[in-house]
This record gives sequence, structure tokens and C-alpha cells, in this order.
Amino acid sequence: MTARERLLTVLQRGQPDRVPVTIYEYSPHNPQGWFNREPSYAPLMELQRRYGDNFAWAPLDDCPILLGDPNSMHGDERRAADGTLVQTTEIETPRGKLRAVSRRDPGLMTNWQVEPLIKSDEDIERVLSMPDPPCRANVSRLRELERQVGDNGVLLFSLGDALGHVVGLFDFEDFVLRCVQDDGPIRALLDKAQAQVLRAIREYGWGVKNAGIRLWGPEYAGSPLMNPAVYFRRYVVEQDRQATQAIHESGNYSVIHCHGRLRALLDMILEIGADVLEPVETLPMTTADVSLADVKARLAGRMCIMGAVQALTLETATPDQMRQAVREAIDVGAPGGGFVLLPTAAPFMVPLDPRCLANARVMYETAHEDGRYH
Repeated sequence: MTARERLLTVLQRGQPDRVPVTIYEYSPHNPQGWFNREPSYAPLMELQRRYGDNFAWAPLDDCPILLGDPNSMHGDERRAADGTLVQTTEIETPRGKLRAVSRRDPGLMTNWQVEPLIKSDEDIERVLSMPDPPCRANVSRLRELERQVGDNGVLLFSLGDALGHVVGLFDFEDFVLRCVQDDGPIRALLDKAQAQVLRAIREYGWGVKNAGIRLWGPEYAGSPLMNPAVYFRRYVVEQDRQATQAIHESGNYSVIHCHGRLRALLDMILEIGADVLEPVETLPMTTADVSLADVKARLAGRMCIMGAVQALTLETATPDQMRQAVREAIDVGAPGGGFVLLPTAAPFMVPLDPRCLANARVMYETAHEDGRYH
């Protein structure tokens, strides 16, 4: 099978010629990505090119959704004396100015929120007053990306769901308190975000087929951060079910991205009707409360499972420990198909730790050696 055929088979919960393996968040088919410009990541990208099944992450600037992801904001940047990159974003709205500040620490390629956009009731009104931004997919650009990827993989739109975009507007503690005390304004923001999510799905969906559309954000309504029996059902299930229906109507695959504890969420995730759950953190990780066997027993034949290689293992294990972890994941996840081997998070330290690179090589090699179906 080609990588594209292999991935499409598992996205349909089928059994390919071998277990697909990928670093997932990084692909050699995304030349604009920092990881393809950072020299220490070149050997990792070469491993992905030679051995990996690619998810090529498609650009999302054609249809922006609110401004809830601090990694997607743009603003004035300054470098502090300690090397920290501080970014200040200011946005004019019909009801006044919004301001946010984020930082990127030296040696890391991710942004951390310092000051959220929403700090008051007035800021909520400012966000709600903002007109929907233009949304028109550059279909020729998407089809050119598809052509470049070819048989090496499939496109993935990491779009996010309504909750994910709304939570990112707040300091999380403030968000939780507002949900408990009076969530009317939160619901209004969710409705605004949901309309933009559905619009983006339909706009991108008419231009491509057999792509993944990734809904990140559900984990914010899970344990221990919030009571999932109340908030996952209130803020995720119906919203992501609508999004998934729109994704399916467009001829594409719905991917639920959900870190953390899954035991109380799996039945509700199944109600959404999505095709994929990732990245599946498992015990004995302290952030998890399920084993891969638990997840496989609940989802087999109903959703594709992607993940199971714990990021901590990728970053800190010995090669022998890594090989054992990959074999155990394949033994549990592979039977019957519908399984992709990938880390629960890609590395983002710069330069790339040689131990992480060595373990990534073991992951790819072991998947090719032991991931065959017999």
C-alpha cells in the first residue's frame, strides 16, 4: 500500500498492510513549518520522509475562527534580555480595543499565554461585537498541496472546535469560574465560535475530499479541569456532533483531539460520531486514567485510534525501553486495524534532543518490523 492508501484504510477502521506510523504534527510536506527550517530537526524530518505516513497540515488562514489559539496570533514582538520572545497583540473591535500578551521561552517552539484577550465582561462584549472575518478557501492552493503530498499521505486541517477557541480567549481559572457562576456569556461566545467552525468546515470541505478535520478543544471540559458529566456534554457533545456531521457531508474525516483522562468521556465521544480519537494518553501517565486496552475495547470497530506512544517515553526512554513500549502499543492497538502509531505530542525543544531523535528512529523501525499483519 501507499501511505495514502494505508491511512485512508485505517481512517475507515480497516486493516492495512502494516500499522501506519508518523510523528503526526510535523511533515516534510509542510515547508512553511519551523521544523523544516530548524537544522536539528532535519534528521527527524528525513525519518518521517523515509518511514512515515504523512498527515500534511493544511493552512487555515483562509477561514480564521475567533482568536483563541495563542500560537496563531500575530502582533508586535520583542526579545527580552534572557532571550524570551514576547508578543503583544492588539485588536480593534466595534466596542473598543482587546489586548493579549504571549511569550516563547528560549529553546522552545511554543507560545504561552501571559495576558489573555478577555479579562472582563466588557472584553466579552468586545469579542461578541466583532464581525465574522472573511472566509473563502484558496482551493487551488489546497489542491496543489494535495498534489505535492500525492501518495505519501493525506491532508489534515487542525481546525479546532468551538470550546477550544473560546477557552483560549481567557485565563483558564477565570473561564472555569464564569462557567460555574453564570455561563450565559460563555454560551454566547460558543455560539459565535460554532457558527465560524461550521462555516470553515463547509468552505474547506468543498475544496478537498478524504482529508482529516481535527477538532481540538474537548479536553478543556474533561476531568480534572472540569466536571465532564456537566460540561463535556454541555460544551462539546452537541457542538462537535454538528461539526462532525458537516465534515461527513463534505466527504472528509472527523478527528477528535483530546488529551488527558478519557474514562468518563469515551461514551460521550462515541455520541459525537467522529472517525478518529487521538492522541490517547495511557496509564501509568499521571495525566491518564485508562489503558490502551480499555480504549481499544470501547472503540474497536467504531473509531480509529491514533497515538499511544507517550511523549515522555519519546523524550526520556532508552532505545530498548522505547522499542518495548512501541511493541506493546502495537500488540494492543493493531488487532483488527483502525490504529495509527504516533506520539501523544511531538517534540518542540530546540535544538532537538539526540535521545528524542534516537527514540523516534526506534519508533519508525519497530513499526515497520513488528507492525505487519499476518
